[in-house]
Amino acid sequence: MMRSLTRQLLREHGYTVVEANDGRSALEWVESHPGQIDLLLTDVVMRRMSGPELVERLSVPYPTLKVVYMSGYTGELIAEREMVKRGIALLEKPFTRTSLLNTIHATLG
Repeated sequence: MMRSLTRQLLREHGYTVVEANDGRSALEWVESHPGQIDLLLTDVVMRRMSGPELVERLSVPYPTLKVVYMSGYTGELIAEREMVKRGIALLEKPFTRTSLLNTIHATLG
C-alpha cells in the first residue's frame, strides 16, 4: 500500500515512475528497458535483493545514478551496517509527503 501511495504522489508531482515488487524485479525491468534513469528510490531491506545490492548492480550501467534509500530502521543502525554510502540520501519511514518530495528534489539537484 505504501508503494502505491508513493507512486501516486510522485506521479501527481510530474515524475515518471516505474514500480517493482522487489530488488530482483527492479533489476530485471531495468535490464529489459534500457534508457535514462534519473533516480532510484529503493527500500534498504527487500525480498530477493537488498537496496544496496540493487544499487551496486546498477552502478556499472548507470555510474551517475542518484539514489534515495528508504528505511524503517534508524539512521544509526543503517550507518553501522554500512548500507548507506556517503552522499546517498536516506528517507526514514514513516515519512511525510513533504519529506519525500523534498528529499527527491534535493537529490536530483
